[in-house]
Amino acid sequence: MDSSSMKAARPLVLRPLPLALCLAFATGGSARLHAETQAVDAGSAPETAALPGITVRASAVTGTGVDKLGQSLQEIAQSVTVIGQERMREQNLYSLDDVMQNAPGVTVQPFQLLTTGYYQRGFKIDSFQQDGVPILMGNTASPRMDMAMYERVEIVRGAAGLLHGTGNPAATVNLVPKRPTREFAGSAGLTLGSWGRRRAEADVGGPLNASGSLRARVVATQEERDFFYDVAGERTGNLYAIAELDLAPGTTVHAGVHHQRIRSTTNMAGVPFYADGRDVGLPRSTYLDAAWDRFDWNTTRSFAGVEHVWSNGWQARLNLNHLSGDSELLYAGANGAVNPATGLGGRLTGAAYRFDDSQTSVDAFASGPVQLWGRTHELLAGFNHQRTRSTQWAASILNLPQSPVDVWNWNPHGVPLPLVGSYATRGPTETRQSGLYGMARLQLADPLKLVLGGRFTRWEQETGGAGGAASRVRTRMGTQFTPYAGLVYALGPQWNAYASHARILQPQSSYTYAGELLDPVQGNNLEAGIKGALLGGHLNLGLALFEIRQKNRAQADPAHPCVGNACWYIATGEVRSRGLEAEIEGQPHRDLRLSASYTWNRTQYLQDAQNQGLPFASFTPRHILRLWASYQVPVAERRFSIGLGLRAQSDFYNQAQGVTLRQGGYALASLRLGWRINRQLTAALQVDNLTDRRYYQSLSGTDWNNRYGEPRSATLSLRAEF
Repeated sequence: MDSSSMKAARPLVLRPLPLALCLAFATGGSARLHAETQAVDAGSAPETAALPGITVRASAVTGTGVDKLGQSLQEIAQSVTVIGQERMREQNLYSLDDVMQNAPGVTVQPFQLLTTGYYQRGFKIDSFQQDGVPILMGNTASPRMDMAMYERVEIVRGAAGLLHGTGNPAATVNLVPKRPTREFAGSAGLTLGSWGRRRAEADVGGPLNASGSLRARVVATQEERDFFYDVAGERTGNLYAIAELDLAPGTTVHAGVHHQRIRSTTNMAGVPFYADGRDVGLPRSTYLDAAWDRFDWNTTRSFAGVEHVWSNGWQARLNLNHLSGDSELLYAGANGAVNPATGLGGRLTGAAYRFDDSQTSVDAFASGPVQLWGRTHELLAGFNHQRTRSTQWAASILNLPQSPVDVWNWNPHGVPLPLVGSYATRGPTETRQSGLYGMARLQLADPLKLVLGGRFTRWEQETGGAGGAASRVRTRMGTQFTPYAGLVYALGPQWNAYASHARILQPQSSYTYAGELLDPVQGNNLEAGIKGALLGGHLNLGLALFEIRQKNRAQADPAHPCVGNACWYIATGEVRSRGLEAEIEGQPHRDLRLSASYTWNRTQYLQDAQNQGLPFASFTPRHILRLWASYQVPVAERRFSIGLGLRAQSDFYNQAQGVTLRQGGYALASLRLGWRINRQLTAALQVDNLTDRRYYQSLSGTDWNNRYGEPRSATLSLRAEF
């Protein structure tokens, strides 16, 4: 490809938002979005106490990835957090990145394998679901996820191999999409923010026939923004549509589609450090890439499902999910530590990539009560399967300047348009996973439940093939059994104590000297805790202690050193993560809503040839505090509200190239002022990083990819409901 074909790589130009979305504010009416949208089936969901804007830990979450038996979160023998749409709107949590930054104990690392990495309990989260169906997310070049299409985000901490299959013992994130409402309802929002941020969204749903048996919902968003660093910008559009039909009493089918389009000028380089690990002190606006950088995504996710509920309490569900996505990356950025004498950094490095991803997932299960030994027990049996195919093409940039980059006087617009070489690929990587799972909740005594479960998983992967079938490499993990066990003891009407053991496996691709594939990495999660409620169930509390051991990690075989590029391994590595989590959520007062959490976590290499005794996730802080409180001022008909937020954590560090980079502990405060103009309109002004704290969100090495956290920013939002 020559430079004449790169016209699409021009710097991002922001355009006015569509008038149609803005005109949504002109629509009147008294109907509003109701709490029924927070249930998978509002018509059949049990009534619960309304706690607006908070996570309701004790409410039943039916048929999702958290617990397909429909148990209350208080009865699940693992730590679970639910962040609902109301809180997302109130706190301006527009993306999954925003949600995870405010979730208990989560560390967010931007620009990890061309996407954002989320870490829980020291491990990377790689288990994602949509409505309980495993989906492809968090892989290389995954796009940013918009939250306007989702009713809530459910996070199950620890190993979740029973329902998901393979992965790390970090957490499982389940995204629950919005469903049609049984009555007409809608909303629209406009947002203006720092660095030219402009966002518009509309959400409309309701019945399509007189009986209400056919319902639909449509959500659309468009956002344009620059960033606090120079040059970069992003334009994002989302369209989501879903229809739901009651075929017969107790039988409902649904189908939907979500399309996302992102056009961005990216920032691959971040900022470098001095070679000895000292901070250069560059401005947070520093941009050390070329102005023609771009990263574009097109993603379409379609889904469908059928559900039947019998009068005896049994239910059966079948859900299908298909993803089709492609993306293109073109970049050049400064890569090299800075010379303190000259102020010069490394030379430009760059490349062009194309990615193509597809995944088809299916999940089917049946669950319900049975009567045995004079007591009611619950059973679950299911099957899921995923087939993922990913292909990556890469090309070199042939005309990059070779002179060192002056990090203090860099001109991103001075880099000539790129001359891109020929694209090459090793061929697709295809992964297939199938699993049979089952679980029983046995009521051993009035206060005591025993939870037993297990899963049989088959996993295989084929890579390569660009040179023909003979060049393909197949990796296959034999059928593996994953157990689960838990106890839940009712201490009283609103208090439960629990203990559980959960396991998850992660296949490996390394081989022993004898030519045998290493056993899968095994993550075992031990957890014990207490969950309860105060003030008549309006304030929910949880406390958990956990220990995770991950063993069978690949280690270089000391008896057989590498020969050229050929290396052999043994499965002797082991790490441990220990910690404590405390969470409070609810409405302790009529006018006060509260969400607070504290996490203490220590990670350590137990068996490792190079890092024995050291933290294995030094970039995750030992202490993490999250707080959000919203107070309705009891004057002027409670039209005014005040929100206060705090994200605090202790120090973290990263070692690279024999140098330690360290970020001290810090606290970030947020302030929100809300005003309810009338029954339909609300306005709010929010300021984040109130004290304009300068800090690094992530540290990678002296050469590049160290990321400043966002400076002080302001957001003005206007929302209408009709």
